[in-house]
Amino acid sequence: MQLQPAAVARPGTPAWDGYFPASLPLDWQLAYLGHFRSRVFVPGVLGADGALSAPFGDWDDAVPLNLRVTVSWPADVPAEAGTAALARLAATLGERLEGVAFEPGAAVEAAVAGLRGAGLQRLQATGPGESVGLPGVDEAIWYPQLHAGEGPGFWRLRPAGDPDPADWRVLVEAVAGCSPAGAVPVFLEASPGVLDGVRTIAKLLGKH
Repeated sequence: MQLQPAAVARPGTPAWDGYFPASLPLDWQLAYLGHFRSRVFVPGVLGADGALSAPFGDWDDAVPLNLRVTVSWPADVPAEAGTAALARLAATLGERLEGVAFEPGAAVEAAVAGLRGAGLQRLQATGPGESVGLPGVDEAIWYPQLHAGEGPGFWRLRPAGDPDPADWRVLVEAVAGCSPAGAVPVFLEASPGVLDGVRTIAKLLGKH
């Protein structure tokens, strides 16, 4: 199995904002990230009424061509409203919109059927998210793949405190120990600056 560290976008938090040059405008953050990363998870953009927020400004301008975006589908979003919103986002981003992750309680079957009906079956649909107890994290959510796609699913992890290399090793080993075979993205709610170190640890452990 292969762990693939990636970032969770949390604009407005010290861990996220502290990674970027202080003079960099918010609407340039994803473009900056895209110089070093190819994948990002952006939660909190889909509202219960189907409204779609744009935390980095205009989606088309904010997301560089090489960056692949996964968004979350909260439990309170009806299938019809969520499908319409993602259809609008997909029309804007094209292949840059990679996937949708269903949170616990979401009406997954109806939503997946709606996405298929809207011609969005190419999206990697994962979930509903399952909470897993792991050492060294405040939250660990596993999103299983719902249909044929790359890999068996992905993790979203919020590490506890400020992990040092030894802490990251424990976490990598724990994640690897309960992950299925295949390529497994691990979206970290931490500074994107830690991703290279986590990837190095995974490589040294033979998990990348």
